[in-house]
Amino acid sequence: MYGAPPLTRLAPLALLLLAGFALPLLLPQYFLYLGNFLMMFAVLALGLDLLLGWAGQFAFAHIAFFGIGTYATALLNVRLGVPFVVGMPLAAMLAGLIGLAIGFPATRLRTVYLALATFAFAEAAQWVFNSWDKVTGGPDGLRIAAPNILGYRVGTDPTAFPVMAVILALVIAATMYLTTSKFGRAMCAIRESEHVASASGIDVRSTKAWAFAISAVYAGIAGGMYTLFQSFVNPDVFGFQQIVLLLSMIVVGGLGSIPGALIGVALLGLLPEVMRTTMRGLLIWQELVYGLILIGAVMFMPRGIWGFIAGRRGSR
Repeated sequence: MYGAPPLTRLAPLALLLLAGFALPLLLPQYFLYLGNFLMMFAVLALGLDLLLGWAGQFAFAHIAFFGIGTYATALLNVRLGVPFVVGMPLAAMLAGLIGLAIGFPATRLRTVYLALATFAFAEAAQWVFNSWDKVTGGPDGLRIAAPNILGYRVGTDPTAFPVMAVILALVIAATMYLTTSKFGRAMCAIRESEHVASASGIDVRSTKAWAFAISAVYAGIAGGMYTLFQSFVNPDVFGFQQIVLLLSMIVVGGLGSIPGALIGVALLGLLPEVMRTTMRGLLIWQELVYGLILIGAVMFMPRGIWGFIAGRRGSR
């Protein structure tokens, strides 16, 4: 379970890269837009799952770091002319530094108190996005310039798709190595029992703070990915509804597992499109359907879809 992941686990990433370069030649633009949307949410969900599923920290600040990554990447490019290959890592590092800064005081809180404190930070961040007109454009939003990646101009769904696939593959590979490392073991120990982890010699406070920071870096990367296939951003994108959707994705898919996060993203990310095409009359009940799926997963599959599948395979 621990150490470097075997090559058999990394092999599917080659298929992801192959699909990333082949599908833009085969699929219409709308399907490519959905693919870009799902790949961005996959990075977001993996980052939140590191904090909640692996480290056991119930926090709501993730969507704020997503906004920081988006605005920082866009502003570095629009205002300073910083290219995407430099701007996105810088934006992700900025999100990580802010995550580390709030992570250390947040480690003194647990359960609902941690949730409330991080929710307050997320609301404060959205207030800044809405009110700082000279920088973010306020409620009118900000126009995003089409990025240029080493001479390759991005800005449409077909051109963004292979870049998104490469970034997602790198993030999944990094997550595999991270969760099978000593730091991954420390996060799991803290999730199970902070007292036992501390007695085992793990620096609980430092590990939790770094988990916040790494999770924020993932959100910052997702924010940079957003600028690849969108030409406009406004603060409504970073509202409370998005964090609820992210939480639903990783809970339904299965906490503490990479396949679980990806399954949850695919299921809940495609659900509105399925309802729009096959059950148009029920589209107004979309939020109710989300709630029923979440309640059903908690009641009948408490470990999520992937946990249910793994349990069935183990019993056999």
